[in-house]
Amino acid sequence: MTQTAPTYPLAGSKTEHERLTRQAALLEAMTERLLRDAGLEAGMRVLDVGSGVGDVAFLAAELVGRHGSVVGIDIHGHALDAARQRAELLGLRNVTFIEGDVHSAALDGAFDAAIGRLVLAYVDDPAVALRAIARRVRPGGVLAFQELDLDPGVHAWSLPEGTLWDQTGRRVIETFARAGTQLRMGRQLFAAFLAASLPAPVMHEEALVGGGADFAGYAWLADVARSLAPLMRKLGVASAEELSLARLAARIREDAVARGAVVWSPPLIGAHARRTQR
Repeated sequence: MTQTAPTYPLAGSKTEHERLTRQAALLEAMTERLLRDAGLEAGMRVLDVGSGVGDVAFLAAELVGRHGSVVGIDIHGHALDAARQRAELLGLRNVTFIEGDVHSAALDGAFDAAIGRLVLAYVDDPAVALRAIARRVRPGGVLAFQELDLDPGVHAWSLPEGTLWDQTGRRVIETFARAGTQLRMGRQLFAAFLAASLPAPVMHEEALVGGGADFAGYAWLADVARSLAPLMRKLGVASAEELSLARLAARIREDAVARGAVVWSPPLIGAHARRTQR
């Protein structure tokens, strides 16, 4: 994340770091498809922007292999401390992490690719951020970013509608909206690439979707609501009693199963392009 970001609405605690790791496991396959389609391959030098606790950097490290390398950058040093510890436990020698702003950090040489997931939604001007990131990429190199489209006009993400999944999702999106997040960043990626003087990107859209008792998405949504709960209360979105966090995941699951519902997440949208030869 860059220093142009508004207040990050999710807590930066150890509990939040653990939540991000669980979330990354759900999103990993979608992000891997984007990065492969974008052209990440063995031997590349990659910059991971807004690296957080390192999950996207670790995925990129697998794709570029031992002859490639990944540099993760983030302004949140506490998250990078966790990323470094995880990299050591994983035995990854081709990943390093730098605390700093992508606009001004000392990064040696040009990168073959710059990537990021769920980062541009938290900057004031995504096009300005992309332009700064692109300057770190060699001509012909890859830029690939992935963001949610939290469309506030959508009132249901389940069939049948009116599930606790829907109600919780609306509260989450309302909280992000009041916190100043770029809600439509997924679909805004196309315009942001163009405004940053990059080529029109290739776009991808996927979502988590499922139902039944074993769908992992219930716990994911409850985790997000739990991390946002202090801000929900502060912004008047929902009280602790309304959220009833202790059994929220179980209640979302029980409600969906009782209704025979299929549920889905807001779309995760990817965009990738190559920097022009100039």
